[in-house]
Amino acid sequence: MARLAIVHMVHEARGLDVHPQTLARFAAQSDESSVKILEVIYRDEITHVAAGLRWFTYICAKEKRDHVSTFHDLVKQHFKGYLKPPFNSEGRKTAGMTEEWYLPLVRPS
Repeated sequence: MARLAIVHMVHEARGLDVHPQTLARFAAQSDESSVKILEVIYRDEITHVAAGLRWFTYICAKEKRDHVSTFHDLVKQHFKGYLKPPFNSEGRKTAGMTEEWYLPLVRPS
């Protein structure tokens, strides 16, 4: 479960977060071929996050565990530091990951 939480729901979700800025950099240079490739990668990342989320919630349901609190516990145990904004809330939501999953793991202000 820790692997699902960290790889799919933290690292791959971060790929969704950096997409808008990365895409903008390539677009600003008129690198249309890279922009098209980044769009393919972005759609692929959404499916990775969605699959991780789907399996994670499935396992939690089988084990009668709360999926969000279990995710928070595993991230705190297996990921160094806090999750860092900015978040691509639209991309995360498309993958099924609402703010309740990640906002509580941001460094308190």
